[in-house]
Amino acid sequence: MRTLLYNFYFLLSLIILTLFTTSKSNGKGDLTRQKPISIEVLLKGSSGEFHYYEPSLLKFETGKLYKLKLKNLSDSKHYFTSKEFADSIFTRKIQVNKDKEKIAEIKGDILEVEIFPNNTLEWWFVPIKTGVFDDLNCKVIDNKINKSHAEMGMRGKIIIE
Repeated sequence: MRTLLYNFYFLLSLIILTLFTTSKSNGKGDLTRQKPISIEVLLKGSSGEFHYYEPSLLKFETGKLYKLKLKNLSDSKHYFTSKEFADSIFTRKIQVNKDKEKIAEIKGDILEVEIFPNNTLEWWFVPIKTGVFDDLNCKVIDNKINKSHAEMGMRGKIIIE
């Protein structure tokens, strides 16, 4: 009798575990499995003249999955750097694309990214902390006038609500 009761509880436990696992695997409760909200930022400029982010104001909401597409349309490499932003998100991955094909994924904590001319990078993340961050900038030094791209206008603001 004891063995029968043990088997019944074991079977019941398996059924409950299966139901719980199935309900969690459909994406509910897993913030990284949401359909991402796509935001595109163009990195623009011309050596010796100006550099900027378009748009330079970015807004995000906590708990939502974003795919931030960074496209460098200029003749220079650029950084997308905001320590305060990086400290306020969970990075799911960085995805590198070439000719519309994924060629690499980077996982883990990311503090800044560097994108070379005519290339695109996707930063998949979930904001976890609210704030207003005025530290978005590009620290690359312009090779013609020896100023940072930030000094030439490549600055921005990020708001997480």
